[in-house]
Amino acid sequence: MGKRHWFRGAVAAAFMGLCVSAGAQTPPVVPAWAFGHIVWEDNINTREGAESLVDGYLQRDIPVGGIIIDSPWCTAYNSFEWDEARYPGHKEMIDRFNAQGVRVILWLTGAVNRLSKDTPENEAPQYKFLAQSNYGINGSQPHEWWKGEGIHIDFTNPEAVKWWETQLDKVFWEGISGWKVDQGELWFGDILETSKGAMGNSDFKHYYYDAMYDYTVRNKPDAITIARPYSHQGGLHSSPDKASVGWCGDFSGDWAGLRQQIDNIYRSSLAGYGAVGCEIGGFMGRASNKEQLIRYAQFGCMTATMVNGGENGAFRNHLPWFHGDDAADIYRACVKLHVSLKPYLFSCQVDNHLRGGSLVNHVSFQEESHMLGDALFTKAITSDDHTVTFSLPEEGEWIDWWTGERHYAGQTLTMDCPLDRFPLFVKAGSVIPTDEGGRRRLTVWSCGVPVSKVLHLPSGDGIDFADVLLRYDPASGALTLDGANPSDFEIVIK
Repeated sequence: MGKRHWFRGAVAAAFMGLCVSAGAQTPPVVPAWAFGHIVWEDNINTREGAESLVDGYLQRDIPVGGIIIDSPWCTAYNSFEWDEARYPGHKEMIDRFNAQGVRVILWLTGAVNRLSKDTPENEAPQYKFLAQSNYGINGSQPHEWWKGEGIHIDFTNPEAVKWWETQLDKVFWEGISGWKVDQGELWFGDILETSKGAMGNSDFKHYYYDAMYDYTVRNKPDAITIARPYSHQGGLHSSPDKASVGWCGDFSGDWAGLRQQIDNIYRSSLAGYGAVGCEIGGFMGRASNKEQLIRYAQFGCMTATMVNGGENGAFRNHLPWFHGDDAADIYRACVKLHVSLKPYLFSCQVDNHLRGGSLVNHVSFQEESHMLGDALFTKAITSDDHTVTFSLPEEGEWIDWWTGERHYAGQTLTMDCPLDRFPLFVKAGSVIPTDEGGRRRLTVWSCGVPVSKVLHLPSGDGIDFADVLLRYDPASGALTLDGANPSDFEIVIK
């Protein structure tokens, strides 16, 4: 089933021309729902825990677009048989989440175990068949990895991949919307024996991540993989053109973890990964305090996807209300801002698909600042000091998102940012499409600059979209939309 796009009016011809010039290595179109707020817990790993986590956010009016069911959810690694003691009535759980508008994402790796940690069974039922069929790397010899001991699938072998897909089928069609694709291959050696001969692990892992992406979008174009792009835990992983949402790895929840994650996200964007998200509050090591969690969230809402959860306090420090009602209010505002920007993020990602590039761009490692898409600029706050100094991009005029104050290109600013504020600017002459609780809004940040912009507006939560050409002449006040009826939108001129 291929990608479905709707084209209207004169914009269609221009769009099709862009498609011809799009390179093979450009990042993919990502379904609109994935530019949201995804939660997970990795402390108790039960149905009760997962449902209570989602309900806790929703009851506090904090939107949730997805939940990751992390390990262990199988009877053994990676059996694709649900552990009903942990997740009784798992299909009912999945249906409940989907009815709430919460997509379900399952964790996995490419290893099938004979010895498993923290699962009711040691050996996966498929293990003996896998060994006998020689579908594994290194002659299908078992090897120790971080979840036990097993055989890693040889993803260079087409027959092994076909068999692996039959295992994925056992759970994918139960209402799953994607996979958190974790690494197991790094434990099997620097040089691996594969169906294509000896191969470096750095080359092999692309086969693994790419096979997972291909299976997923071929069967459900609106599903995703969450996989490592660049990570401090092993360098480059998935291929940029076959990576839905990037997740850089396991970070601590303190300032050091936030700074390291920013570094990884910026390196990923420079490597061509289109949609890289932030692991709010880290995953392991030190847990975030109140200020760290909020600054994590403020940075994260200016990336592709906000992902919150981890083993370092999923039911404590990761919960914004754990730190008080004021923290919950600020966190809610961050999530709602991010979720409202889904149409903007989606449109910019379609541009990335056509031309190359990343949602996170024009990065400054030194100042920890970046643009999000082609119109927004932000600066991360990574210490207890609320006063930050940074420079705006060298092109265009910039308007403070919060105050409306105008600044010139390249201006160096020193700002005091209380806990409920962070530096955020919009470029003059931009159009920001947003979803305001179901109302479609187009905000034209003209500020006296003529505007002509093609927007790729999502038609739902998936990958379908319609092209709209917006023109605005500030001298005459004339505004036209080619490809849409202006009455379908709330249009705001700034």
